[in-house]
Formats: sequence, structure tokens, C-alpha cells
Amino acid sequence: MRILVPEGTPSHYLAATRGYGAEVEVVPTIAEAFARADTYAAAGRAALHPFDDPRMMAGNGTLGLEVVEDALDFSDLFVSIGGGGLMTGVATAVKGLAPRARVWGVETLGCHAMRLALDAGRPVEMRPSSIAKTLAAPWVSEGTLAAAREYLEDVVVVPDSLTVEALLFILERAKVLTEPAASCTLAAAEAVRERLGEHVVLVLCGGNATVADIAAWRERFGV
Repeated sequence: MRILVPEGTPSHYLAATRGYGAEVEVVPTIAEAFARADTYAAAGRAALHPFDDPRMMAGNGTLGLEVVEDALDFSDLFVSIGGGGLMTGVATAVKGLAPRARVWGVETLGCHAMRLALDAGRPVEMRPSSIAKTLAAPWVSEGTLAAAREYLEDVVVVPDSLTVEALLFILERAKVLTEPAASCTLAAAEAVRERLGEHVVLVLCGGNATVADIAAWRERFGV
């Protein structure tokens, strides 16, 4: 298996991926990673797009199924958006089985391709700049944009500073180490607290932050 990643991908991401047995190919930008994947696909290799692939969306949808099975009468669910594949799978499952529940998409400022797409009425290319590296899709797809329009209550964009505050709160209170792409869901829920019901679910989708990352973010944002 070959995984394509852009330059600047954190070294511990690369080490973990190689540790699982994958071959990692580093290319200059994420846009070039997508282009390189297209080249491999044209040459006959099977390719899995990280967010614009129905198989990936369906797999992500099992998370939504688990929420509906385990959380019962939840009122609101927050899920982060990179390219939108996770959101599409989760929202499709949730709205299909619990249509009264509201699904909120969450992005960090600087990785808010879905918010830009919704405002423009079409996918818009951007240069990701947030610390939430795993939300750093340079655009969303037509399919994930359509899912956001159909299923989401809203897309909430939060700054990195509030995302780090939320990360520290989750770590200190719940003893769970998340990454910014996950803790941003708590920051978003706080931002729209007055609009929420009584039972809120946060999808904490990743924990790739290191101790060094946390120290650097605390110093950068003064939290």
C-alpha cells in the first residue's frame, strides 16, 4: 500500500504510517498528492480518495450507526469536516435513522473549505493554514458539498485558539488526548450553545497530537 502525503506532514504521522507497514510517498503539496494518485489510478492501480469515495463514506457511516445505537435520544451531533467524507458518511447514517437529530459540521479557520463552498455555491480551492492538519483539504467535492446542503444544520467555523482551549479542557476533564481536528467540535458546540438541545454528541475523530505539539500551541495562543 502506498500513501501519498504532502511535505510538512508531521514526522510522527509518517513514522506511525510506516510502522503499520505502508509505503509513504511525500510530495510537495496536497494538490500534487491528489494529482499523483490520479496518475497511479490511470496506470491501473486501485486508488482510494480520502474523502471523495463512496466506499470511504460508507465506512465512515458506521460511526453514525454506532451513535444512533448507543446514544439513543440525542438532539445534536457535531462532526468535523476536512474534505467532507467523514461528515457525509456520519450525517447520512444519522439523518436516515434519527431524522429529528441535528448534525452540525465543524471547521477551523484556515481549513474551512466547506464554509467557503457553501457561501460560494460551489467548491472553492483554498490554501490550508490551520493547525488542524487532518482537516487540511484544499477543497471539498461536489458530493460532499451536496451532503452538507442536505443534512447539516450549519457549518460552524472556530479559530485555532478556541480549538486548543477545547483540547486542553477535554484532556484535563475527560482524560482523553484529542487533536485539533477533533477538539474543534467542543469549541463549535460552545459557540452555538444557545441553539442546542439537551443531549449533544461530539465526534472525537483523532488523537494525533504530541506533548510537543501541545506545548507549542499553548505558547502560541497563550492558553
